[in-house]
Amino acid sequence: MPFLFSRCQRLTKKSEFEELYSTGSKRTVGPFLMHRKPNALEHSRLGLSVPRRVGNAVKRNKLKRLCREAFRLSSSTHPERLDILITIRPHEPMDLDTYIEMIEAGVSL
Repeated sequence: MPFLFSRCQRLTKKSEFEELYSTGSKRTVGPFLMHRKPNALEHSRLGLSVPRRVGNAVKRNKLKRLCREAFRLSSSTHPERLDILITIRPHEPMDLDTYIEMIEAGVSL
């Protein structure tokens, strides 16, 4: 299956997050603050940061699931291999297509 979202496609280490915060280019797209940086891997990777002010755990997890799914569906469309870190700001959840559009807009700087 080409559309799996495996662990190797995630940013998991604190050092990876700090590197993107310090050296990645950033852009605001809707309620997202997106940091991006090219990587030398064969695939793009995603990291999510959702602060508590966004809402309770149920709302934060729903937003993370929507963003991961949007990234998974849009990752085959952009040829460039990137590390992407999305900081989600407070907002009401939108539909999946909107998140896909926002991620594609943030990736194509």
